[in-house]
Amino acid sequence: MQLRRHQREIEDICQEILDGRGLTDIVCAVTPGGGKSLLPQILAARLIPKVADALCWIVPRSVLQDQGARGFQNPGHRTLVGHRLEAMMTTNQAHPTRGCAAYVTTYQALAADTRKVNAKEFQRKRYVLVLDEPHHLEEAGIWHEAIQPLYDRAVLRVLMSGTFDRGDSAPIAFLPYVGSARGDRIDWGTTESRAVIRYTLADALNEQACIDLRVHSANCQATWLDAGGVEHHVESLAEAGKQTAAALLTALKTEAALELLGTGVKDWQVHRATHPRSKLLIVAANIEQAQKYTAWLQLRGVPGQIATSEDSTAAHHAIKAFKRQGSGAVDCLITVAMAYEGLDVPAITHLICLTHIRTKPWIEQVVHRATRMDPLAGPYDEQRAYIYAPDDRPFRECLDFILSQRNTALASSTSSASGAEAFLDGQGLLPLMDRVASSIEPLHSGVLGMSNQALWANLPSPSQSEIYQETPKERLDRLRKQIEKHVRAHEQSRKLAHGTVNRAVYSQFRKSRTTMTEPELHKVIKWVNKAYPL
Repeated sequence: MQLRRHQREIEDICQEILDGRGLTDIVCAVTPGGGKSLLPQILAARLIPKVADALCWIVPRSVLQDQGARGFQNPGHRTLVGHRLEAMMTTNQAHPTRGCAAYVTTYQALAADTRKVNAKEFQRKRYVLVLDEPHHLEEAGIWHEAIQPLYDRAVLRVLMSGTFDRGDSAPIAFLPYVGSARGDRIDWGTTESRAVIRYTLADALNEQACIDLRVHSANCQATWLDAGGVEHHVESLAEAGKQTAAALLTALKTEAALELLGTGVKDWQVHRATHPRSKLLIVAANIEQAQKYTAWLQLRGVPGQIATSEDSTAAHHAIKAFKRQGSGAVDCLITVAMAYEGLDVPAITHLICLTHIRTKPWIEQVVHRATRMDPLAGPYDEQRAYIYAPDDRPFRECLDFILSQRNTALASSTSSASGAEAFLDGQGLLPLMDRVASSIEPLHSGVLGMSNQALWANLPSPSQSEIYQETPKERLDRLRKQIEKHVRAHEQSRKLAHGTVNRAVYSQFRKSRTTMTEPELHKVIKWVNKAYPL
């Protein structure tokens, strides 16, 4: 296993900074699945403590927060980068690193940081600031304003994403723009203070970071009533033209979606007979549909769990189980808009896309949940990703965009920067379907036929072991629970009033356990075992 091109480039840039280059900004455009989550580890390993004291990594949601912290524990990553650093998963807590080299938080947390804990932390230490998927930051928006103080104080700012594009076409905070014939576009030029790294799907294919993709498209017929009660019918979703939005929503809410779901689930079950690691991801249009699909699966004996933004705690546990193998693992996950972006589960082989959202960045993010190479799933050239989706024109346009990058990879065994520029500027907006949702009444639909297409071929790849490692936050939580269990057991055995020992612990250490570091918690454990034996 070796570093990919964009990872080597970030190493080279770090060396330039150590050699005295006055660099303040790095923009990393890395295709989904290309391995950008390793970049913060490289930055921390190379720049701490000479350039910075710590690293702050901000992500769009708590699932990615846990994933980012866990990445620092990955033995393969540690060996590849050559570090023993750790990252703390924290939310607006004083001294957020707790002795670690980095901390991972979310944009939502920063927006809720009324006490300015993070801004004060950036005054206390020199920080490298990493903004992950910054297209979530609308220029002049609430999140932009919350992060601006951190951005101003950071010694180095790194923006990294696979989709530097917003569905509403609004400007992204902290990115430079230049005028063009098509309106303002991102300025991908480098300067003395700004470096730009671009790693396209073509690059990922050349370096075998992505696997073979097969798309199963379902052409559907659909019938619905408009707002005036007039019945409409299209015989082919693929040829629906201006009626595509209404026809697609009808298909997703009626029989066609369940037919497509059944086909994908059946193929996945057959695949699992010979590939036991295989996992299935189902992306629904909304929570109501996700619940409907879950019930449908359960009636057919297929255990699956839901992960939606409406139930974050349960969703977080479901996603953690989805990432595991063996005992306690979940092999089928149904989600809406929570578990697609940044979800790193290489064991996903089958993806059923039953959502109405149609933008190139969004579809790219969804599709590439299944294209990650799984080191434990056998030879690279035998791995496949299977995508199931309605056969509508907007979705096909998204796939054509992916296919164009595949053609670039086939045209040359080594990728070029010129190809990257075309793709970065070409991620335009495709029609959204939300506006028709409230103006039609879906009646019925059905799948007319299925077509499939394989997009690229593969070459062999090495393998590595899969080892579960506790994150620093998990260790702190475990130690606190261990102390609390001991305290309660002692109080019950001696018939003491609840809280008696906890007050003694606080009196001894003069500090809440929620603010303690790992060494401090170990001291508490040692003390309570001696002072209050069971």
